[in-house]
Amino acid sequence: MKKQLLALSFALAFGLTLTAQSADQNPRAQLAYKAYQTENPTDHANTMGVTMDQTYEAYDPILIKEARRQERRDFRRQLRLERARRPQFIAPRRPWGWNRW
Repeated sequence: MKKQLLALSFALAFGLTLTAQSADQNPRAQLAYKAYQTENPTDHANTMGVTMDQTYEAYDPILIKEARRQERRDFRRQLRLERARRPQFIAPRRPWGWNRW
């Protein structure tokens, strides 16, 4: 009984996946294909990889590393300038031990 129930459940699952795959997942695909057929191929090649807002920037690890290095140098320089502008005055320690008062 268990074998028959298991076989039935597998058959049902397999049948459901087949019907889900056969459904039209992209109903506007034919419209898109027709639009590409009527388009001039040279125009399509010129705009390949180009976004409308020109937001893509090529990833260059050398330039990124140099930019990070420069940011770190600028930050450290700014930190040194701030420390020089606001010196910390620390009371000198007494040579014979702890300050008792």
